[in-house]
Amino acid sequence: MNMYDLSSVGFGDVEGLQIFLFENAQQHKLFQETIIDQGFLVPVYNLYDADIDNLDDWLLPHGLEHQTFANYLDLSNPVNLIDVDWNNQGDFYDFLASHLYAHQQIAAALGLT
Repeated sequence: MNMYDLSSVGFGDVEGLQIFLFENAQQHKLFQETIIDQGFLVPVYNLYDADIDNLDDWLLPHGLEHQTFANYLDLSNPVNLIDVDWNNQGDFYDFLASHLYAHQQIAAALGLT
């Protein structure tokens, strides 16, 4: 899995954020398919259509998917990935770090590493 694109985006880097969003959607799709293949249902949201100018609308379905993955895999509940101020550099980097860790945990639990 390409964890580099989930961790390498810089604050204010619009192109890097677009790459992050695409890679994130790809990984969520793989997580969903892997869980569904095991006979379980998970909510599926379209994370590919994130509006880079208004990511607040993307945060809720994205966070709900993370909560579902954590519950299904019996992982500790992820940190709050919903309340992030994209215009605050500290919030942005805190989100990236927490989000990367969540993806690493999910991938490991599903045997995708």
